[in-house]
Amino acid sequence: MAATMQSALTTMIGAIGDAGFAAAAAEGLRSAIGFDLAAAVLHRADAPAELLFDGFAPAGFGQGLANYCRHTHAMSPMLHPAPMLGAVRASDFAIEGGARPGDYLVWTSEEEMGFRTLGWPERCEEIGLYVAALGGVVELSFYRERASTALSPADLTALGTLSGPVKAAFDRHAALCRPAPSLDRLTTRECQVYDLMVAGCSSEAIALRLDISRHTVKDHRKQIFRKLNVGSLAELFAQSRRAN
Repeated sequence: MAATMQSALTTMIGAIGDAGFAAAAAEGLRSAIGFDLAAAVLHRADAPAELLFDGFAPAGFGQGLANYCRHTHAMSPMLHPAPMLGAVRASDFAIEGGARPGDYLVWTSEEEMGFRTLGWPERCEEIGLYVAALGGVVELSFYRERASTALSPADLTALGTLSGPVKAAFDRHAALCRPAPSLDRLTTRECQVYDLMVAGCSSEAIALRLDISRHTVKDHRKQIFRKLNVGSLAELFAQSRRAN
């Protein structure tokens, strides 16, 4: 399991900056733990739940996931009253005490938490990995038909150890995928330095081309990074590609 988890993490890191990043993250971890379905949802306190990856639609359960994002995520005991972080079993959060009102809920003892969302696959084992990222909590959830043997405690712990790297990958992806910045805030000289930087010129080459000192180039670089809100050349190159 450790090898497959590491492979999933490697694939996720390789997908940073790509349109299919969330799918690579969710599907890689799903495969690593041997589950059948996966989804990725972003939960923010001041915004509706945002679907990042839908692994349900191909299996015919897309409406169930849509209902969750629009309505029943507010009932999730892993998110309310306070979100959990790390790897968790849904069965550890069963709600007892009978049915509660809800047009999109099906209350039944056949489900791990005592209910399921309308349109959801029935009798599933659910594992969730919750990480604080993207200005909220990213929920990576995995499902398979419930069997006599559940995911082992060791494998659940192994999944939880990926919380830090997964958070870092999501935040890095978000940084690389920010909208291309406007160069209006840059001075004429900073624009010249910027153009040479994204063309691949070193500080020494820029200094020679513009007939300025390396120290002055470094000062311009710092101002460019600050004004464009980037922290590295890699981010600067990524933003430049989006602008083109």
